[in-house]
This record gives sequence, structure tokens and C-alpha cells, in this order.
Amino acid sequence: MMRHRLFSPLCLSGLLALVPSLAAAATVRGTVNLPEELKSGRRFLGHWRVENTTVPVQPAPARGDTVVVLVGPKPQVLAPKNTPVEIAGMQATPATVVVGEGAVVEFRNSDKVSHDLSVPGRPDIMPSERLSPGTVRKQRFGISGEYVAHCTEYPHVVVSVIVTSSPFFAAADEKGGFKLLDVPEGPATLKVWSNGRWVHEQAIDVPARGVDVTLRVSGAANKEAGEQ
Repeated sequence: MMRHRLFSPLCLSGLLALVPSLAAAATVRGTVNLPEELKSGRRFLGHWRVENTTVPVQPAPARGDTVVVLVGPKPQVLAPKNTPVEIAGMQATPATVVVGEGAVVEFRNSDKVSHDLSVPGRPDIMPSERLSPGTVRKQRFGISGEYVAHCTEYPHVVVSVIVTSSPFFAAADEKGGFKLLDVPEGPATLKVWSNGRWVHEQAIDVPARGVDVTLRVSGAANKEAGEQ
């Protein structure tokens, strides 16, 4: 009986010690309101004529592949992993990927034509390399930053690679909705990436119960991917 009386308070103490850590994991959900010119991304419909063949061009990804990234809470680490990107119908899917430092992005060319991919002006990050039909290029991204890879011959084939330590990110759905799970409490910043650039930044304070936010992107922030 004595053991039982001594053991119970210890168990209770341990359980109580776990409560704050469990409560600290909040959910951040919300909606990204984009101006009309960013909602649909690029519109390349029809066919692209190339030598000895005709390549159908797929519609651009919904909402220009808009991604929300949360930065600023307690130090976190996004583990690097291989992330696939498929190029088909003169369109990259997904058009935006978020990866950790040291991650490998696998560019697969499913088109009938070659694609010469690089990050313009940054050969140290991703030098120009020809990707033949049916082949895969494995490119490692080891430095935090935002990189926009282009195809030299077909410049509308664009892939945004966001390299970050933050594990809190989500793609916006067709209505602009997003959800971030297990976010630590405290001050943080929400950043919106759309069509190849950061278009919005908003400070928030994450409470234990979570928070619902609306991110309104100004039309003045718009530019084509990679445009300076």
C-alpha cells in the first residue's frame, strides 16, 4: 500500500509535466486571398510546336501553386528528403516544392522533348544541364533560400524550390485554404509564395487553441516567376 501511495503522485506529476508540451501544439488554418492575376497561374493552353512532333500543353497548376510557410517559432529542423517533380505537357508538377537543407529534388522529364534546366545566375546552386525525355536529374539543394529553376528553351517551364528549416508549410487549395498542424505557441510569421516569388508576409501570435487567419495579397506584389 505504501508503494502505491508513493507511486501514484509520481505518475500524476509525470502526466502533468506532459500537459504543457501537448497543449503547445496548435493548428494554424486560414485562407489566402489572391488578386485575379495570381489565382490561375500561367495559362498555356493548346500545343507547342517542336521539330518532328507536337507537344500538348497542360493548364497551369491551380492558383499558381501558392504555398504558405510559417517561420519564427522555436527552432525546428526540416529533414532533407528526395522530392519528385514531373515535367509533362510543358508544365512542372508540383510547380513549387518546400525542402530542407541538403534535400534532393528529382526532376523527371516525361515530355517528348528535352529540357535544359538551371537556376539562372546561380550555377553554384543548379548549373545548366540537359534533361532528355524519360530521364531524371537529381539535384541537391544545400543552402537555405528561394530558387527558381527555368528551362532555357521553354522558359514557361518553371519550378520554385524553397529551401528552409521550417517544417510548417502547406499548399493552398483551389479556394485558398491551408492548414498547418502542430505549430508551437508564440510569435511567428506567415509568408506566402505564389508564381515564383514571395507576395505576402504577416506576423501572427499563435495561441494554444490555434488561430484562423486571412492573408490578403496585394496586386502590387505580382511579377512573373524569376523576374527581377
